[in-house]
Amino acid sequence: MGNEKDCKEVPTENFSKKYDRKLPFFTKCGFGVANIGDTIITEFVGAFLLFFFTNVAGLRPALGGLVVSLGILWDAVSDPIIGTMSDRCTSKHGRRRPFIMLSVIPIIISSVLLFTNVNLPMTGKFIYYVITIIFYWTSYTMFNIPYLSLGSELTTNNDEKTSASSIRQVFGTCGLLFSSTLPMILVSAYEKFGMTTNHAWSCAAGTLGFMAALAIFITWYSTRGWEIPFPPQSKSDPILKNLGKVLVYKPYIILIVGSLIFYCAFNTITSTVVYHATIVLGVDEAASSIVFLSGTIFGIILSILVGKLAIRFDKKWVFVVFMFISGTTLLVFRVVGIHSLVAQCIEYSLAHFAIIGFLVLSYNLLYDTCETYEFRSGKMLTGVMVSYFSFFVKLGKAAAIQIVGIILEIAGYQAGQTVQSENVVVAVKNLVTLFPGILLIVCGLIICIFPITKKRFLAMQEAKELRKEGKEYSTDAFQKIL
Repeated sequence: MGNEKDCKEVPTENFSKKYDRKLPFFTKCGFGVANIGDTIITEFVGAFLLFFFTNVAGLRPALGGLVVSLGILWDAVSDPIIGTMSDRCTSKHGRRRPFIMLSVIPIIISSVLLFTNVNLPMTGKFIYYVITIIFYWTSYTMFNIPYLSLGSELTTNNDEKTSASSIRQVFGTCGLLFSSTLPMILVSAYEKFGMTTNHAWSCAAGTLGFMAALAIFITWYSTRGWEIPFPPQSKSDPILKNLGKVLVYKPYIILIVGSLIFYCAFNTITSTVVYHATIVLGVDEAASSIVFLSGTIFGIILSILVGKLAIRFDKKWVFVVFMFISGTTLLVFRVVGIHSLVAQCIEYSLAHFAIIGFLVLSYNLLYDTCETYEFRSGKMLTGVMVSYFSFFVKLGKAAAIQIVGIILEIAGYQAGQTVQSENVVVAVKNLVTLFPGILLIVCGLIICIFPITKKRFLAMQEAKELRKEGKEYSTDAFQKIL
């Protein structure tokens, strides 16, 4: 195992080779466990917060959507700030792990506060939820950005990075089981113990927050001594200075745009699953957990398949094909209809081709982009590039949730009513099939022009080694990615 090192070690010609190391399987698993927490934090809110606001807290759909969107926008704004702070960190314990540890307790507290129905007027409730959701997403960002950056700073071996990332996503997919299936089960269980619906939601959120925090703590503990001591970024550079540097890099821009569109689709479908199950199919809220469970089980299988396909083929094209499969499937279901809970389970499971394809491969594509940018510019700006990437894709999340809330309100959604108008039914059907289906196909088309292929990336790595050894090299084979 590695030892704790001073983060100020200066890279030499042998720096990359020094840390070109195999990671023990248990270290990879320890690193990946936190992705359970990551998934719980993000997908619990994405799937259930709008529903909690409209059906438990009593907020109007548009107002509830606005709160969720403002929270995600704050999360996006705080990403580059935390990313830059992490890049500049000079702690002897590394640049990333101190931030990860600081997030643990706030995540538990903010989870409970966010899912508490306060006895206030509508304006008071709106202000309360805006404040608590900002607290929630700040706690998350303190963990998320350093954690994602840590994924490329445990080893300089690209195959080991990919392996660790694949294991991380297996845990992330398991996290979907907790974030999407468990909430309604917990709420029902707490209600059976005699709690009111309000208290049941708060306790369910606290339980999930504790599970997320525990997973994050395990990763913090398991990665001790493995963080590579890259030198901190200069504090003389303004936080926004690096934005101009990375946003002129074509592969980075393409990946951001494609990912933003994906999250518009992803958050649209996940946030309307419960609405579709209750309004269109007429089942109770707890039964919607079956839909999430089916998607999670299928997603776990797919996450293993995606890793193998990405190694055998070019991960870019695996990503594209999976987007097309899910996008086409959703459009077909809009035509033939979803008439039973089983049909919705099948529809949501097949949507996981895109969901798992993105979750497994997007950050591998981003890490390749970061490494290629380092070759191009001579600067390793992983924290900055991850945080700005996160910033822009979260705009897609915010837009999706706000649009869902607005569409439901325009259609005439009435919280608490078992029977809704035909306008609401049609709106929900479109939100769970048509709109995300079109967006996923557009996402796939955009990634088609992403220039970093497996062949070009390997050629760049060979040139990188030759450059470090002071030998002549050519960029002809990978000029398009520079």
